[in-house]
Formats: sequence, structure tokens, C-alpha cells
Amino acid sequence: MTPPLATPALNTLMHSADPYDVGAEKDVDFLAAMRDAAAHHIKASPFYAALCDHHGFKPDMLQRVSDLPRVPWIFVNTLKHHELLSISREEVKLTLTSSGTGGQKSQIFFDEGSLARGLATVDACFAANGLVAPETEVNYLIFAHDPAHAATRGTSYTDHYMTNFTAVRSRWYALRWDAASSDWAFDLATTNLQLETFAASDAPVRIIGFPAFLHRLITYRRENGYPNLQLPQDSWLLTGGGWKKNESEAIPKEIFRAEVAEALGIPEINQRDGYGLVEHGVPYLECPAHRFHVPHFSRAIIRDVATLAPLPEGEAGFLNLVTPYLLSMPSISLLTSDLAVMHHGCPCGRNTATLELRGRLGTRKNKGCAIAATQLLS
Repeated sequence: MTPPLATPALNTLMHSADPYDVGAEKDVDFLAAMRDAAAHHIKASPFYAALCDHHGFKPDMLQRVSDLPRVPWIFVNTLKHHELLSISREEVKLTLTSSGTGGQKSQIFFDEGSLARGLATVDACFAANGLVAPETEVNYLIFAHDPAHAATRGTSYTDHYMTNFTAVRSRWYALRWDAASSDWAFDLATTNLQLETFAASDAPVRIIGFPAFLHRLITYRRENGYPNLQLPQDSWLLTGGGWKKNESEAIPKEIFRAEVAEALGIPEINQRDGYGLVEHGVPYLECPAHRFHVPHFSRAIIRDVATLAPLPEGEAGFLNLVTPYLLSMPSISLLTSDLAVMHHGCPCGRNTATLELRGRLGTRKNKGCAIAATQLLS
């Protein structure tokens, strides 16, 4: 099989300026890239060709943004049970998994081009949020699995990649492999000592990863009489991956941000949450107004939970994410089990759509990275 090459339309989309400025011209580029991507997957994947045939879909049906719901979607859990490829196995550059040691894993395959484009979406979104500072030395406290023992976990790969946006003075992974028990461990006391060391340094600190672990650390400090810290100027908190198995146990974001500001001295404007799925790859980052923005690399559709019909802005339903950058797998339209509402008119001034996430719906828990990791807190 000939490895897929990015088409001119996809190259144009990937190199467009400002990922948070979407207008008619970028819509034209996005639609052209989606037509090319759909045509590639129909040719390269018998599964996707059959899916499109079943729905009577042809790439040339995509003429307007309002046509995007016609692209046949793949439910995210499908990737937990089936390996879907639109390239030969010889062209697979990287394989990532979506879940921890328990539960079924999605396997996500990247050829060289898809991996480069996926990372480019991350680069562009973080740069647009002022988080790329290659000359600044930073200490990293990362609430994720140490990639030395978890290199193929999607969150570990992504969180480690995020340390490339600055010079690195040191990295500390709070979820560490314990050879004695052959399992992962979260050592609160040792992580607290590392935080104290970072606080005494002159280098800014970036705390990355699952918010539940940081909340537990702050609680540990409070319960043991430790004073509040003032981390160095230009420190950041970059959370992602959700909280615990039961979302009702999560602290409201406003309370969490206030807690972090008081305990660590990180101003709320420097605290940003991120949403994403390894199965999709495009990052959805909070702006200074703490709203998740949809960058120009993707489009979002909200679908009725009963009929799966597209819903208008302001109504809650299943989140369906669409992107043309991934040529290694036919998941260019991915239906998630996350509930969301789409809005426009963000106070930050960006003209892209924003997503209000309202949890996950389903009769069975999807044991993703956050759930597997936060079992260490119980």
C-alpha cells in the first residue's frame, strides 16, 4: 500500500495562521481536506468503504459546513474492539493506547505524516495560548504515568510532549512504577517534597495532568499543616483527563481554580484545562475565559442522544468531532459518549465555537486514562 500523502488542501489547512480564527476561507479549506481524507479512507479501508456505502455517502457531498454531519461517524468504543487501519502495518510509526491497566484499550495508529500533523495541532494551539517559551527553563510536576514505563499511553505521551514547549530544568512524574508490587504508585509525601523543592527554585513551575491528584496533594498539605506556597512567577497549571470514575465527586472548576490559586499562588488566568481524546488527537484548550475552543483543525457536531440527529447551538447532546488530518485511520468523524453544548460569542474575543462539557453518558463506564489513573487515589 502506498503511504498517504497530505493533499494541497490539507497542507493549507495545517499551515493556516491562528487556529482560533475561523471564517469562510478556512471553511473552504477544511471541506476540501475532508473530501480528500474521506476519498483516501474509502479507497484504503474496506471497513470505511462499506460504512460509506451503507450510508450512501460520497465525498463530493461535502460542499458546505452544514454537510459535515453527513460524514459517517465511528463510535469511539469501536476502537476498543477493532483495529482500523487505512495504511499498511509497515507504515505505522507510533501506536498509542487510550486506557490504563484495567479495561479494554483503544489502539490508535499513526503513520509519519499523521503523527506530524497531529503534533502540529498541539503546537499551534499551545502557541496561540502563549504557552510556548523555548528560552525559559521550567520545572515540571506531572500527574501522569512515568513514560519510562508507559510510553504508549496516550496521556503519558501527550503530557511528556508538552514539556517540549519550554527548556526543561527538571521533570517529576507523580505516578511512578513500583517494581516491588509490579504496579503504579502515587507517593503523596515524596511528591509534596518535590513540590516544595520546585517552590524554592527560581524557575517557573508547570503542573500538568490529572486534576484529582493535585487536589489530593493540596488536601494532604492542608491536613498536615503545611503553609500555602507561592510558586515562581509565570508558573502554570495545565490539567486534562478528567477527575474520578464518578464525575459527581469532582470539585467544581471555579472552586478548584480558587483552591489552586490560594494553595500554590498560580493565578486563575494561568490555570487552563484541556479536553481531548487520543482517538481524535486535536486538543481543545481553555482560553483566559475558561472556555474550550474548537480550533480550525476540526469541527464539532452535537447529536441528539436518542436519534443522533444534529442539534442546534445551545442544546445538549453527544459530541461528534470531525477532522481531516488523520490519514492512518478512518476515524475522521468520531462520535464520543461525552455530553456537550456548543456556543459562540466567547468573552475572550475568538470567533471559534466553544464546547461546554457536561459529563459522560452510558450504561457502562469507559475505563479511560483518567479512570485507570485515579484508581490510585482510592
